[in-house]
Amino acid sequence: CYSTMAHFNGGVVHQNLRAWGAARGCYTVRYIEWSVAVPTLLTINNYPLGGKKPFRIFAARLFPNLFVTWAYIFASWLAEVTPNATCGWFLVTLAFVAYVASIWDQLVIIQE
Repeated sequence: CYSTMAHFNGGVVHQNLRAWGAARGCYTVRYIEWSVAVPTLLTINNYPLGGKKPFRIFAARLFPNLFVTWAYIFASWLAEVTPNATCGWFLVTLAFVAYVASIWDQLVIIQE
């Protein structure tokens, strides 16, 4: 991700329309990398918690958390690049709520 950003001068860069103060860049490549890396890390870290369950059952239990994780990453990126302020702040709120839901589900998985 970061080597791609360095090689292509940041890759696809949008202006972060939700930033306070001076304009900041929104690096799309970073969000693409996060949308792959974070669900992968969740899968790797949660696999030992699955015990002796078959992978299919483990994956079915983890999939909602992976989907919510991908959704809050996408909503965060979209919130930064959408020109409509109301829609942008709605997406920021949605991303935050989805992030909290993902954390909560992770705590439930640990307790199972």
